[in-house]
Amino acid sequence: MLGALAVSLFLSWVQVSSETYIVKSSAGEDRAKRVLRELEHFHQLVGTLVFRYTELPELPIEVLLIGDEPTMRELEPEYNGRKVAVAGYYQRGTDRDFIMLSGRVFPETLTNVVYHELTHYFLGRALAVRPAWLNEGLSEYFAAAEIRDDTIWLGGLSADRMQLLRTASLIPLKTFFTIDTTSSYYNESAKANVFYVQAWAFVHYLMHGEYASRFKSYIDALATGDANLLEYLGVSERDLESAFSTYVKVSLPRAKRTVVKASAEQWTMNIRSIPDTEAQISIAEIFLANGKAEQARHHLEILATTAPDSTRVSYYRGVLAGISGTAGAREFFIDALVDPFLAPRAAVRLVELGELHIPAVRNVLEMAAAARTRNPEVYLALTKIYSEDVRQIEEAVRVSRKSPQPVTRPRVSAVDYAPEPSRRHYAQATADHFRYDLFSESETQPQLERFVAPYYPYELAEEKLSGEVIVDVQVTNEGGVGGMWLISAMPDIFGTLATAAIREWKFQRDAAKIRIVLEFLP
Repeated sequence: MLGALAVSLFLSWVQVSSETYIVKSSAGEDRAKRVLRELEHFHQLVGTLVFRYTELPELPIEVLLIGDEPTMRELEPEYNGRKVAVAGYYQRGTDRDFIMLSGRVFPETLTNVVYHELTHYFLGRALAVRPAWLNEGLSEYFAAAEIRDDTIWLGGLSADRMQLLRTASLIPLKTFFTIDTTSSYYNESAKANVFYVQAWAFVHYLMHGEYASRFKSYIDALATGDANLLEYLGVSERDLESAFSTYVKVSLPRAKRTVVKASAEQWTMNIRSIPDTEAQISIAEIFLANGKAEQARHHLEILATTAPDSTRVSYYRGVLAGISGTAGAREFFIDALVDPFLAPRAAVRLVELGELHIPAVRNVLEMAAAARTRNPEVYLALTKIYSEDVRQIEEAVRVSRKSPQPVTRPRVSAVDYAPEPSRRHYAQATADHFRYDLFSESETQPQLERFVAPYYPYELAEEKLSGEVIVDVQVTNEGGVGGMWLISAMPDIFGTLATAAIREWKFQRDAAKIRIVLEFLP
């Protein structure tokens, strides 16, 4: 019998994507396009309306639409050592999130499954604490949403759900509130059916009943930590249970849907065929995200052979090496520094390994920070690098104070060198403890728009130690510092201080080579 990975090698994969979602499908292009449309429709209308303050990952969420049974079986969750058949599930990852969808889902129920899993995605990113009843109840509630153009109908009823509520006994709230993902009510088919329908009905009651505003406050509180539902509702468990039972029997069958208006933005669908290796790296990431390191290793080892140049594979081989404590993580992360999406994360990992002095690491992190990345680890890694710069400077200051006076070298005749190009002085400014002059070799004279003051060690300022640094700089078309050449620094310690600051200066958008004379004034 062929394994899931071997089977997938014979499948045809297609990728359908937007700026927000990437759908990788082995269940056909038409179904993949439908899934992407459902995702975008839900995201832009319900997502921006209900979850508009949710901070989502910078990397697009990936949706795997699996068309073969062995691969889906391999990815299904387990309970008591057995696989649990599911139509789909949401998996939160470290770098990106995933939604798994089974290609065996009937087309008429596919929309509900997509909405359900996408709600899990929003909740996973919006709430710090997600009780199972709330997580599944809200997902079931929004799964029943009906979206047409710019109109959303919420709170729709299902004949199947109503029938189950009439025939099944409700779970006592005391038990209902304690159910989690390891419970039999969550995993065993018969019990899970009751739990899911009760979670839907309970959320429907809280959304449409007398506690609607207090329920919203409870959800807001869960964004930062745990909260007590009964305290927020201001009701006892006994009274809540009685009111809920009455709602299910009397009010729910006659409930009307809530109509909400929203506006959607235009988006573009991109379609391309992809090799199976691109699907397999997603599967390896999913295994890493849910703690199944050995399954991830199996896929990554094969991918190392079938996709040896993949920087994404290199990055996750580095992650796996770090988890398992094996050698090679450093080299894998260095290879990943050229990945268009994962480079900042690879740089962060290298800083965590103590690699603070690799120029590419600093460059990647500074570019990510300049682009205003929302990844806080990037700024923490840069802080570590800059702190090390300061430590080295302070150490150099301590050493220089103990060193003998430098020997004055005789001036070398200028005839031994190529003549200096003529430069025209075009700008001068003074700041606290600093003065700079700008010279240009051409008619182009880019003015300085952002001055970053160098670090001036307290010990040097106290000793009234002045200095001068001369630097040639290539200003880019964007006004950044594209190249830098240290001409002289007196004393030497000021050279590092000056160049570290000048690297952050911003000029007018005029490409030119200029000379900067920067003076340190105690």
